[in-house]
Amino acid sequence: MLKRLMRQLLRARGADVVVRGRAELIERGRAERERGEPAASLASLEAALQHDARDVAVLAELGLTYRALGRRDEARAAFERAAASDPGSVLPFMYLGNLAHEAARLDDAVAAYRAALAIDTHNAALYYNLALTLMLRGEAAGAVAAFRDCLAEAPDYAEARSSLLFALNLSDSASPEDSAAEHFEWGRRIADPLSREHGFSNPRETERRLRIGYVSADFFEHAATDFIHSFLPHHEPRLCAITCYCNAPMPEASRGLYGHTWRDIRALDDAQTASLVKQDAIDVLVDLSGHTRGNRLLAFARRPAPLQLTFLGYPNTTGMRAMDYRLTDAYADPPGVTEGRYRERLLRMPHSLWCYRMPADDVAAEGPLPALEKGHVTFGSMNNVVKLNAELIGLWAGLLLQVPDARLLLATIPPGNARERVLRIFLEKGVDARRLEFSDRLSKSEFRALHQQVDIALDSYPCNGGATTCETLWLGVPVVSLAGDVFQSRAGLSLLAAVGLPQLVARNSAEYLAIAGDLARDLGRLQRLRADLRETMRRSPLCDAEAYTRALEHIYRGIWREWCESPAAGPQKP
Repeated sequence: MLKRLMRQLLRARGADVVVRGRAELIERGRAERERGEPAASLASLEAALQHDARDVAVLAELGLTYRALGRRDEARAAFERAAASDPGSVLPFMYLGNLAHEAARLDDAVAAYRAALAIDTHNAALYYNLALTLMLRGEAAGAVAAFRDCLAEAPDYAEARSSLLFALNLSDSASPEDSAAEHFEWGRRIADPLSREHGFSNPRETERRLRIGYVSADFFEHAATDFIHSFLPHHEPRLCAITCYCNAPMPEASRGLYGHTWRDIRALDDAQTASLVKQDAIDVLVDLSGHTRGNRLLAFARRPAPLQLTFLGYPNTTGMRAMDYRLTDAYADPPGVTEGRYRERLLRMPHSLWCYRMPADDVAAEGPLPALEKGHVTFGSMNNVVKLNAELIGLWAGLLLQVPDARLLLATIPPGNARERVLRIFLEKGVDARRLEFSDRLSKSEFRALHQQVDIALDSYPCNGGATTCETLWLGVPVVSLAGDVFQSRAGLSLLAAVGLPQLVARNSAEYLAIAGDLARDLGRLQRLRADLRETMRRSPLCDAEAYTRALEHIYRGIWREWCESPAAGPQKP
């Protein structure tokens, strides 16, 4: 009896040693990976796996280490083994989804996230990841629903609430009132509690040199870059001292660019960023991101500058009390019509809100009309797939039926569910699939070259193109746009009016079909437009960087004078 008890005790102690040894190896492997030592992590985790080849925790950690090593196939295999070992475990499916998302295997990512949510229906992070993936597949309405599910589980999930706002701009089912209400709710819940009214030591001298601060993650390698760098070089140094707060990697050559001060704020949190701005004694702090990736709106929420203004990077209100002004124009925001949708006071530029930096490289624009060589007109959709919705695709289907020999080229639509969704709608509307040509995401040079196949570009709706429209026009391709009643659906009107082509903007679907159809049937007009577009654009207000910058500085000076003459810390906000 005593011998049997001793044997059981020894076995229990041995099992405990095994468990502790495995746990210690897992913890060591995780720590090594987090310290940037993935090779050491791999050795520790492989040792842990020797205890049990089906151990879910070890396999999941092993997959993360393979991922850190760039060995994606092995990472995927490890996660799949973990999921097979314990189909009721959430983590392997979540990791499979993340891995697929990173590799742009969007359908696999959605399937993995949904499998994980079938196990845990209250996981806010899973809803958030699913929503981001649906956005990339061009399913804005589905993304909005997933973001709302996420917030139902975690109402103060700041990133999810901000991402919901971005998705609402793309959705064709969100009303302006609903969108405004969600933006205001983000402000009241997330940003406003951080706001602290305090005095400023900035000298109240109306005509002195102003200290202007620009905050953005989009100064380099971004769709907004050509807009930002249209005015940055042209500020008058006698009137303005410029500081750029960059929340993204900065090229070494950018240090001191244009004679401005550049600060890398990536390592600073929002409170530290606000402290830096206050230390720099900025007079007018300008947000160029809105609710887009890398924004620092919560630094603005702490009100580090007497005057705070947003424009350019985001097609809606920030929703926050601490943002005093929003810069816009009379095309995008007709006076007396849209003010109630913003918490900011609207200030309008004399022409378009945007100014386009003309590309320095020599990209040919003039050339024969593609239709003359192909024997048919080719329409082109050059905007990101996230901006394409069922109603818009149905409108384009109607256009193809109206111009029966035309073709449609759809750029930046990856294979898989996104492409199948678009194709299915065209087929349901009676359009032969042979009239459609799809293109995956391309390099910048390949994307530009694609324009040589397009006679007429079709703008997206309700979220119009911005940088894409400018580049398309620069490459000699006219753009037909549909104007709605919200800012993001009037960007095309603002840009085309600035170029002198308001006749290419429709007020409703019937006009859209008529404008595009008439243009497709008049090859002589098309050829003239193609030949003249670049020079027309070069001479237009859209590319007049000097005049644009002077107008910008005039607005800055105007709000500064108003602040100097007022005892209040800033404009009164609701």
